[in-house]
Amino acid sequence: MGIDRVRWGIVATGNISTQFTRDLGLLTDDAVVTAVSSRSRQNADRFAAEFGIPNAYDDYRKLIDSGQVDVIYIGTPHPQHYAVARTALQAGIAVLCEKPVTLTARQARDLIAVAAQHKVLFAEAMWMRTNPVIRALFDDLAGGVIGEPQQVVADFAFYKPSLPSRLLDPALGGGSLMDGGIYPMTFAYMALGRPAEVKAVGSLTEDGIDLNVAMAWRYDTGAVAALTCGLRSQNPWVASISGPEGSLQLPHRFHHPSTTCARLLPERSGSTYPRMGLGTTMRQPQ
Repeated sequence: MGIDRVRWGIVATGNISTQFTRDLGLLTDDAVVTAVSSRSRQNADRFAAEFGIPNAYDDYRKLIDSGQVDVIYIGTPHPQHYAVARTALQAGIAVLCEKPVTLTARQARDLIAVAAQHKVLFAEAMWMRTNPVIRALFDDLAGGVIGEPQQVVADFAFYKPSLPSRLLDPALGGGSLMDGGIYPMTFAYMALGRPAEVKAVGSLTEDGIDLNVAMAWRYDTGAVAALTCGLRSQNPWVASISGPEGSLQLPHRFHHPSTTCARLLPERSGSTYPRMGLGTTMRQPQ
């Protein structure tokens, strides 16, 4: 006997929810979207019609109380993550929440505690962690192909003449760290773990929004990480981990790559994987 497909509810109908729902459609044997909610019933109805979703609501609470979902995906603006996630977890519904999962550490710790109390899954949608190319790179790292890692370098910065208003609004969790800096920081944490010391410099607006940030992380092992993020320059968006035997490198758009490059002494090798959707779900060659 097979298992039933997981019933998904989508909270918010913006671009990131659209991309996620489109990719869920690739997993027809495992998942089905059964409900969507938006603050606008018109937007919820439009989204439901586009993806063939049978239930549409104008309030996330109605979706959570509907009995139609096993798990929700939260694609709302950052400040709304906490309330939506907490309501779902208290109702015993699993949560996959966009990054950053909350705006404060206190909120994050509370959601983890609520999830544990109700014995339900709570996860941040840090899609980079699930990318098979990223996972293959960290398998190589764990296998010792470059020796003990000593340096991590990663950047994520971009420039647009007119930035979305949310990126410049403190009330909406704006700034480069919350939006793009989470990728190099996650990459370094995956490679080296929690640092013993963190130093940062940056350029801030009058409202305290970080536009340009550079970070240095130090580890008791002697390893270091150099990370940058920003909203003022078009950076390469690359990442690497280096050790005494060589380096593991990810190309442009390192947070969802289709190729890795290993520069080992004295050889050079790499791996390429076919992409499904945005790259959250990818299949390795047979």
